[in-house]
Amino acid sequence: MSGFHIQNNALYIDNVALSDIAAEYGTPSYVYSAQEITNQYDRLANAMKKALPADRQPLLCYACKANSNVAVLAHLRSLGSGLEIVSEGELHRGIKAGFDPQKIVSTGVGKQASEIAECLKAGIHQFNVESLPELEHIQEIASGMDKVATVVFRLNPNVTGGGHHKISTGRKRDKFGLNRRSIFKGFEMAKDMSHVNAIGLSIHIGSQVFTVEAFKQAFEKMPEIVQDLRAEGYTIDRLDIGGGFPIIYSDEDLLDLDAYAQWVNDIIVPLDTKIIMEPGRYLVGNAGVVLSKVLYVKDTQDQRFLVLDAAMNDLIRPTLYDAYHGISPVQNIDATKVLYDVVGPICETGDTFSVDRSLPIMNAGDLAVIQSAGAYGFCMASNYNTRPMPPEIFVKGDNVSVIRPRQTYNDIIDIEKIPDWIGQKG
Repeated sequence: MSGFHIQNNALYIDNVALSDIAAEYGTPSYVYSAQEITNQYDRLANAMKKALPADRQPLLCYACKANSNVAVLAHLRSLGSGLEIVSEGELHRGIKAGFDPQKIVSTGVGKQASEIAECLKAGIHQFNVESLPELEHIQEIASGMDKVATVVFRLNPNVTGGGHHKISTGRKRDKFGLNRRSIFKGFEMAKDMSHVNAIGLSIHIGSQVFTVEAFKQAFEKMPEIVQDLRAEGYTIDRLDIGGGFPIIYSDEDLLDLDAYAQWVNDIIVPLDTKIIMEPGRYLVGNAGVVLSKVLYVKDTQDQRFLVLDAAMNDLIRPTLYDAYHGISPVQNIDATKVLYDVVGPICETGDTFSVDRSLPIMNAGDLAVIQSAGAYGFCMASNYNTRPMPPEIFVKGDNVSVIRPRQTYNDIIDIEKIPDWIGQKG
């Protein structure tokens, strides 16, 4: 995480000590580095610029679901990014963050009527169609609004690239995309539709794809189907080649961006289409941490527990996916190491961040960070146990901004209503 570094045996984000952020804003808190997001965006964009012709540079559409705070979105938009959305809410976030609708792509297997209508009203770049009933639904809504929907069909390539099975999307048993036969049927149906313009394909095999050669295997499914579709007279002007690039949580193999870019150049560029990519976790994952405080150190006969004030409702990935996240103290980083089970305060055994983790000795009141929490962290948080959600804090250089304040108990409870038919006894 290059936005984070050690200075004077303490952890900093850019030019700011995380201990100062904790003192000012409390814990637990999400803290993001704008510089790390910029670095990741530039790495990917520059790899494409180096390998691909100038007239075939991809439109990088950030996958909003990874981290949807409007300040993070606005920062990415300022770097030149487009946006990939999977809900109507994410469309509204993108518009608020200032994205040009012509740089917004809508994906997802369950697009609702209101979402389709709002996307058509906004004039987004395209819909990535995942089923034939969805295509018919888009036609119905578009015709009622007298709008033309630009669509591409998502190919399910039956390719997976590792990662947890819950975030793999490219196997034939997964709910995503269409097989070859259904894609041809989709183009045939779209040809007779008055308000649908089908002009391409999309593909996406999952998230945290650490078997990086899987991208090449998926890309190699594209030329034959593109050529066969064109042979039948269909227009293929766009290819959305998805995302899924891995980040380091523990010891994963990172994507060789130069090799990836070369695969795009060798396999996708010759198909003579516009190219869209959907990076998400890769841009923001290592840019964020959960800043937490040690409540207690609990020793039992069998275990030593480090009890944090952060919990599974703040960061659910470890209990949902058995995901590994690095954990480190904010200060006294060079202290002697011991083994801890790092847990939260929620009344669930699943509220565990790590087991038998070797960490520097820590005491009650010490600060810790849970690393690589910039993606699928806050956006998956909840109010379980009526715990207020933590603030989100954005840092660039010396600038520290609260981009979402800490939730209060009133924020949670005041929206709930007691029916007047409930009696007063008790």
